[in-house]
Amino acid sequence: MWSTSEHFVQLSFMAVIIWGAQALARRAHSERVSRETRRLRCALHIGLSALNRLYRDNLANLPGGERPLISGRNQINLLRTQLGRLTSLEPPEVEAVMAASIAAERAETEMAIAGRKVGGVAFWISKKDEAKGIIESALREVCSTLRTAEEILISNAVPRAERASEAPPNREADADEVRARAGAPGFRRAAQDTPPNGEQVKVPELSY
Repeated sequence: MWSTSEHFVQLSFMAVIIWGAQALARRAHSERVSRETRRLRCALHIGLSALNRLYRDNLANLPGGERPLISGRNQINLLRTQLGRLTSLEPPEVEAVMAASIAAERAETEMAIAGRKVGGVAFWISKKDEAKGIIESALREVCSTLRTAEEILISNAVPRAERASEAPPNREADADEVRARAGAPGFRRAAQDTPPNGEQVKVPELSY
């Protein structure tokens, strides 16, 4: 009887070890996925913010016609490199990022149709060009969709458990951390300047 009990204890001990190893593996996988998702949100947020600034600059320069409108094609191409990873995000985030990407393509198309290409990176729009209204509408639409995508990424960056808790998250501390991340050499070139004057859009910093 003692040997039977001893055998049962050994089996129980082995089961606990196996269960613990599986739990640790699941936790490690979950943490890795969570880290990759945070990095994706950070990359998308920086790319969307850069595009938003560029198109708002174009919107401000459009009426005068004294400066060419800058193409956001290079930034769009950089953003596209992240689109294959969108499945790791929540459905509203995927929809918002895709809507922003489509709106950016429309704005680029309207500028290319109406403008005279300058060095492949800008378009001259005549002061009397009848297409100015169409371009303005496209630029306003893309700025709106980009801002919406940024805000959705921000809201989903806060863990669900933290959002559901009674104590609100410390967004100021999180914003400081994100500013430090965005100031790193790898991100600094993508977000050098604060948003220009003109149509100001107050968007909180992404928290991680």
